[in-house]
Amino acid sequence: MRKVRITSALALTGVALWAAFPAGAFAATATTPPATAAGSRSITLITGDTVHLGQTEGQTTVGVTPAPGREKIPFLSAGAGDDVRVIPADAAPLLAQGRLDPRLFDVSTLVKFGYDDTRRTLPLLIEGTATPAGGSRTRALPGTGVTAYAQDRSTPATLWRSLTDAGTLRSGVSKVWLDGLRQPALDVSVPMIGAPAAWQAGLTGAGVKVAVLDSGVDLAHPDLAGQVAEAVDFTGGDDLADRSGHGTHVASTIAGTGAASGGRYKGVAPGAKLLSAKVCLTEGCPESAILAGMAWAAERGATVANLSLGGEDTPEIDPLEAAVNEVTARTGMLFVIAAGNSGEGGDVTINSPGSADAALTVGAVAKDKSLAEFSSRGPRLADAEVKPDITAPGVGIVAARSADGQFPPVDGADSYTQLNGTSMATPHVAGAVALLAQKHPGWRAAQLKATLTASAAPAGDQGPYAQGSGLTDVARAITQTVTAAPGSLAFQRTSSAQTRTVTYRNGGPSAVTLTLAVDPLFKLSTTKVTVPAGGTGAVTVTAPAGTGLADEPLGGELIATAGATRVVTPVGLDIVRFTLTLRTTGADNNWITLLTDLERHEVLAFAHDGAADQVRVRQGRYVLQSYRITGDPYSPDIVSLNDPNLVMSADRTVSLDTEPAKPVAIKVADRKAVPAYNEAGWTMRTEKPQIWGSNDPFSTLMNIDFARLRTGPVVGSGKAGGYVSYVTGAWAHESNYNSPAVYHVYLYERGRMMSGKTKTLGPGDFAKVTSRVGVDVPDVQVSRVSVGRVPGNSPVTRSDLDRSSPLSFLYDGPRTVVDYYNQDQQTLWGTTSAQPGYTYYQADWRSFRPGRSYSEDWALGVIGPVFPQPDFAQQFATRYDGDVMGGPGPLHGDGAGHEGFRHTRDGAVDVRVYRNGRQVAQSSQPQQAWFVPSAAGDYRMTAKFSSAPQFTRSTVVDAEWTFRSGHVADGELVALPMTAIRFTPRLDLTGAAPDATLFTIPISLDRQVGAARAVTRSLTVDASYDDGRTWHRLPVLRLGEKATAVLHHPKGTGYVSLRASAADSAGNTAKETILRAYSYR
Repeated sequence: MRKVRITSALALTGVALWAAFPAGAFAATATTPPATAAGSRSITLITGDTVHLGQTEGQTTVGVTPAPGREKIPFLSAGAGDDVRVIPADAAPLLAQGRLDPRLFDVSTLVKFGYDDTRRTLPLLIEGTATPAGGSRTRALPGTGVTAYAQDRSTPATLWRSLTDAGTLRSGVSKVWLDGLRQPALDVSVPMIGAPAAWQAGLTGAGVKVAVLDSGVDLAHPDLAGQVAEAVDFTGGDDLADRSGHGTHVASTIAGTGAASGGRYKGVAPGAKLLSAKVCLTEGCPESAILAGMAWAAERGATVANLSLGGEDTPEIDPLEAAVNEVTARTGMLFVIAAGNSGEGGDVTINSPGSADAALTVGAVAKDKSLAEFSSRGPRLADAEVKPDITAPGVGIVAARSADGQFPPVDGADSYTQLNGTSMATPHVAGAVALLAQKHPGWRAAQLKATLTASAAPAGDQGPYAQGSGLTDVARAITQTVTAAPGSLAFQRTSSAQTRTVTYRNGGPSAVTLTLAVDPLFKLSTTKVTVPAGGTGAVTVTAPAGTGLADEPLGGELIATAGATRVVTPVGLDIVRFTLTLRTTGADNNWITLLTDLERHEVLAFAHDGAADQVRVRQGRYVLQSYRITGDPYSPDIVSLNDPNLVMSADRTVSLDTEPAKPVAIKVADRKAVPAYNEAGWTMRTEKPQIWGSNDPFSTLMNIDFARLRTGPVVGSGKAGGYVSYVTGAWAHESNYNSPAVYHVYLYERGRMMSGKTKTLGPGDFAKVTSRVGVDVPDVQVSRVSVGRVPGNSPVTRSDLDRSSPLSFLYDGPRTVVDYYNQDQQTLWGTTSAQPGYTYYQADWRSFRPGRSYSEDWALGVIGPVFPQPDFAQQFATRYDGDVMGGPGPLHGDGAGHEGFRHTRDGAVDVRVYRNGRQVAQSSQPQQAWFVPSAAGDYRMTAKFSSAPQFTRSTVVDAEWTFRSGHVADGELVALPMTAIRFTPRLDLTGAAPDATLFTIPISLDRQVGAARAVTRSLTVDASYDDGRTWHRLPVLRLGEKATAVLHHPKGTGYVSLRASAADSAGNTAKETILRAYSYR
């Protein structure tokens, strides 16, 4: 049975669990604004298909461009917030077989690793003997059966074709992994673990080799002079220097001499010799480099290897975990590994490879022995076992500072720096292992680990899943003769009591009678055990039935004492879970099921093919989504079944009966229109709108053929508030390029999965929208996307408008475009229009009346500042969460009021904020946000955007606002009293007006949505015909917040620049200068 992520479920029978992930990351930090199209990301998968991530109202949106030759492949997208997985249909069987690393389709993780399309290759680990086409081998990893490989993204589909054949991997390839990145897990501390007592006993680690797999070591540091026996760079270069500083700090904690401090900052085992394996760069630690470093350390005879690094654990045993277990068993080398710094995320946050069975996994405590808030906690992801195994000091640790590193000196001492993290706790334990190994040179990993954990000092208020056995006590460890096996006990909750055995082994010369005590939650078979010299003794521990107890990890310690002898065994009891049985019908049972935990915001994804598969899940409320995918993966038949309100308060059986599911048959009456894109899915509103983020779960099938889709609710399922199931699609004349007409359809049902959908839409079902679409750069194409949604629920799919996708429609601009939109119940439509690589415009969500005609302008009028419409007002020009101020936002909206963004490359942006005359913030992004002083003050915000030379209009936009602002409540968002002066002249499709004529410029004074009420008191407007060298005051007719300026264009060709200044009744002001606002001819 492969590893299973227990935060969502424990697999029992017939289930291949291949993905488990949070159903939405926590809302981003206040100073991280949402992505816009200009900041969207493209990620090419191993299959060659490209995923496009963007954001709308804080909700991540997803689009896919299939690789050439894969245009008809459907895609399953699932997740919530900014946490997204996208799985091509032909990859699903391989995931179910356990032949592909799920992270290959975890686009959020790929972006986090920097593996988006800004990188030319995708790093992989290929298990097997084959060398497929489509890339190159970058490193052999002897003894692992794995080869590091770089996929060439210039021909990405080549590798996938070379690897796969008819739903399986070709001969010679067992599995393909992502070569991911792990991160370093960032005077008083050494005595805290009892090292001075070991020194007094003559133990310094002499004769013991300790491998440090990290960012390298500063070999010239006084504390490490002569301490490093060997050093090798495994990162692909030949640079032994520690450019981070992390490795030097870790190494000196283990074996530093303290020479630069007169011995004050001496390491735990100053007599040990270090083997430095550089496996980390400043951006992270490639897994292939870590694997190579592990093998080298074992080959060079290290007794212990320190890995102060890690990354998010996965449901399966990953290559690093496998290597830890294999190398330990084969060589006896003990891996001491950081637990991770994810403890603020709660339970089940242990990092990999610290999650490996054989690892001695280290949590962090402060100098007062309290648990560090950042220290990752168990239970272990795979099986609810106890992790970490032990703790050590990891807060405020002073150790050697690399001269080439990035960390500042501490207290003016250039030779030292002070860091926090389980990275700092781990080398304390590695040093303790070296001391113990010097005393017992024949001991292997299991004995060293058992002795250190048995002799640790537990804190009564931390529990086993936070501290393991407790704080390292090397003074006790060097005299410890009694150990326990297993080193910890972990019980799962069941309906009846469970019993496990702990066996004590006495390595001393005399018998020992142990007095036993355990947390009152558990029962012992006896409170006394006599263990003969060289022999064993046992006790059974009984855990209670899981009912009636708090739904959280519980536990304590089993402590055995005899005089000075103390043996600690942590005992844990898992959270409450129930068994979900999935019964399927029919012979072809190729299923993918998603379980979205609506209370804890987690999603479990797994493949299953049995008649009655089972999975253990936490109690709570779920959305159950099951897909049966059969037939040709390039044109599969799909059945989608859903229960939006699955309550797990006891064991349950769900019947996945496909017979009641009904077909989806959506057509457009226009005979010239052919399907361009089809999609079906669901969204669920689970959160109130948040600043910068949403946790709404979703699942969608993209790029599907409606003729091969059937949908329906799970038999016996109920309804759920906030849940919407939908089908959507677009139909075009001939193709999605320069189509004379495009039909957009969105149909939905609230509360439950729709039972199929059959509908033919005629002229009376659509509104006609005719759009004049301009361009900001000559000879550029326009890419347009329209998506539907339901009020209160976020949209799921949008394409990256910088690249074509099945959802986008391309036009040679400028031109007139015709779209038709249906109106099903309360459907809202959102449209985005871009000039790929240059400009992005976005409309407010709106509804239409069937049978009506509408007209719009895009990228026309004067391009300048526009404040977002109500659905977007939370994003920019606000004060929120106490003392965070959002920047001005869109500086390139069009005359119709569509918010717009220009790419910043080849241009220059300067945004500044002044308070009471003093600058408090600056940025090169108008979408930035900053912390500002809490007290109320008078503010001036300036923004200047000088566009790249390719832009012919609004080449410079220079704006300034003054206003007063002060502290707001946490969680509150207040619009700043800022006004956009929007010029809306009637221009032709090229953005030009006639020459030699009297011309009027309508002006709209658009106050920031939701800002305090005020009325305009004054407005002046100037024009320039020489790019701002000279200005002419224009007559202005103003009525309220609308005005008209009048000017006379010169004869010939040229440009008009505009300058305006406005003030309101509250004392707020706005100024704008736009060079080359429009042309005349």
